[in-house]
Amino acid sequence: MAAGGTSQHDDVEAVRAEARHFYATQWDPDRTVADWYDTLVRSGWGYPAWPIAWSGRGLSPRAARAARDERRATGALGPPSGIGPTLLAPMLFAHGTPEQTGRFIEAMTLGNQTFAQMLSEPDAGSDLAGVRTRAENDGDEWVITGSKIWTSNAGSVDYGMLLARTNWDVPKHAGLTFFLIHRDQPGVEVRPLRQMTGDAKFNQVFFDNARVPAADVLGDVDEGWAVTRTFLAHEKNSYNPDAHEGGPFGKVIGDMAAGAFIEHLKRQTTTSAQGRGIGSVLADLVAQFDQGDDPLVRQALARLHTTRQTMTFTNQRVKASRSGSGGASPAAPAPGVEAAGSKLTVSALTRAQRDLGLAVQGPYGMLTGDDAPAGTFQYFALSTPALSIAGGTDEIQRNHLGERVLGLPSEPSPERTVPFKDLPASAAAATRPGDPK
Repeated sequence: MAAGGTSQHDDVEAVRAEARHFYATQWDPDRTVADWYDTLVRSGWGYPAWPIAWSGRGLSPRAARAARDERRATGALGPPSGIGPTLLAPMLFAHGTPEQTGRFIEAMTLGNQTFAQMLSEPDAGSDLAGVRTRAENDGDEWVITGSKIWTSNAGSVDYGMLLARTNWDVPKHAGLTFFLIHRDQPGVEVRPLRQMTGDAKFNQVFFDNARVPAADVLGDVDEGWAVTRTFLAHEKNSYNPDAHEGGPFGKVIGDMAAGAFIEHLKRQTTTSAQGRGIGSVLADLVAQFDQGDDPLVRQALARLHTTRQTMTFTNQRVKASRSGSGGASPAAPAPGVEAAGSKLTVSALTRAQRDLGLAVQGPYGMLTGDDAPAGTFQYFALSTPALSIAGGTDEIQRNHLGERVLGLPSEPSPERTVPFKDLPASAAAATRPGDPK
């Protein structure tokens, strides 16, 4: 689905003027969401950094940011968002066939199709390449058997981005294939996982002879690790400003006025974002328990402030360096040092906030729900460990910095040369029916 726009230049002021004219003449809060999305996506202004051939304008990050600024100044609804535009789109640009890319780009931007990642497995832990979910060829289809874990929204999405093993006779990174699997089909079962917060935001997905058309293999067979690396590079920087402030719309919301949908999204953010503004909640707790004069508390607050400011300056420096890049390809991996370092910093910052907030409460920090001085903070404290796991554990980030940035040697391992079927496996994996012995 080629975009209607043809602007290829990166003259920021010219881009601003063109975008300003587009939004001034096209945005109307009384238009339906579906009608507005159709106009926005087909014009190329919805995702201005995407390639021109695929609903974008091929703009540099700096020029694309200027276009988004004009949209926000107008108050216009942003384009459809989610894992599709944020993660799958750059993978399609890098590895998809023209037919695939056109089909799935249209599905995620105009067809209200949603996606979820299905990579991690119970028996593989943080070893992403150690997956044992198997895919066997059956004519023009692949048959999938196994399970995936920690999958958000697995019960409601249309497609899963699935990594499965297609060759057991080669080292583990060499025998993987990346699939786009339709979720609502026989042989796919989703089981929610209850967390200690009381939520069930993650799921385990079981595959029992589920099927994927050969046309939905992303990249080459047995070359899925290359696709996965593209996914991981973008997952570390998964905030996608091009997809900000929009959302999946469905039939009911598609008929809603676009201006009303903006108000709906604002209310949804306000009521559902547990843990947002936690710095303000922490400050209130310090005051409530009269801990503001404690020198150790003041020192901890100063460290938190310093860390936040350092992150802000680092992000500004990274944005500035990318703005002068002349327009990097949307599929190009983001610099690893900033991504891994930022995630480690956020994990450490979150833990420090949790520890200080619970400490100033004293014994009241053991309470939850309505009994707690600040239920929002207690929820945040229980949620904290997830941040050090989701999107790549802290240990993986440190390995990435050590091996790929600092050039340190990796741990000795036979996995790079030994066929996957000959590697030691956990007892659960080794006894699973159907696995090679």
